[in-house]
Formats: sequence, C-alpha cells, structure tokens
Amino acid sequence: MFPKLTPLQWLVVVLGLFFYGFTVFAVTRDYYLRHPPKPAVTRTAPGATPQPDVTQLGEQMRAALDGSDAAATAAAASDDPAVLAREADRLFRAQRFAAAVPLYQRLTALAPGDVDAQNDLGLALHYAGDTQAGLDVLRQATAAAPQAQRVHLSLGFVAMQAGALDTARQALTHARDLAPESDVGAEAARLLGLLDQATDD
Repeated sequence: MFPKLTPLQWLVVVLGLFFYGFTVFAVTRDYYLRHPPKPAVTRTAPGATPQPDVTQLGEQMRAALDGSDAAATAAAASDDPAVLAREADRLFRAQRFAAAVPLYQRLTALAPGDVDAQNDLGLALHYAGDTQAGLDVLRQATAAAPQAQRVHLSLGFVAMQAGALDTARQALTHARDLAPESDVGAEAARLLGLLDQATDD
C-alpha cells in the first residue's frame, strides 16, 4: 500500500525518478560511445563447410533488387515470354529504357500478337532517344490492332513529342472515341486539349 503523500511530495518523487532514469541513460550511452560493440567472429569448426559472408550476401541481394545487368542478360536469353515481359517491365519502371528495348524486341518476336509488348517497345524506344523507331512500332501496332485504345494513346503522345501533330491528333481522337469514359479516353481528351492549345498559340 502506497504512503499518503502530498502533491508536492509526489512531484519530488517523479522528478527524482526522471533524473535517475536520465542519468542511467546518459552513463550507458557514454559507455557504448567509448566502447562500441565489436562484430562477433564466427569460428568454423575443422572440417565444417564455411558459412557465406553475410555482408557479401546482402550486397548481392541489393544488387539483384536494384536490377543488375545479369538479370537482364539472363532474361534476354530466355524463350519464355513471361520472363521477358517481367524483366522488361522492371527495367522500364526503373527508367532503364535502353536496357528494356532488346527485351521488348525479343518479346515481340516471340509473341508478335502481343499488343501490350508492342506498345511498351514503342514507348521504350522513344524514351531511349529513338523516337522515330518508336513511332514506327506504334504505327504498326495500331494498324494491326485498331481497337487497342492504349496503343493509339501512346502513338498520339509520342507523335506530339516528335512534332507530328496530324498523326498525334488522329491517334488521340481515335483513342478518345474508342472509350471516352475510360481512363485512357480521358487522358486522350486531355492531350487533345493540350494539342489544341499548342496549335492555337
């Protein structure tokens, strides 16, 4: 049972506990600053298999997650469209467009009817600096799949960037008209508005 203390006495007790805790914290912190803990050394028993270096494994994992060229090289040699698409999309998201281009090219060669791959190849070529090649791919894709709304949007966008305003207007109008209420249709309408502003100025 706690003794009955006045509010002032309770305040003194609380302050005393606070300063005690702060003192312990300060002393402990000072000790570890002066004597930092050393990493544990793992000894391998004679005849046992050496364990891999954890630091080295961490660096290897980080390199894999960051997108090392080894993963792209391995994917480029694959005949599996899913592997190619996954690695190419990863490179595209990382804005490594030049590295994504050969993977998309191989993917479109293996699956020539994959309109999404053609769309992504056209955009990757554009962002990698070869806008004309990107336009060629996107034109072929829209001709082969006239109902593919996203490809028409991409063609319109890249054509705008290239200054081919007639091609841009035609592609964006088609993309908007295919499904005006969709997100792609709304984006096509927005780009058409920007195109109108540019031609009016």
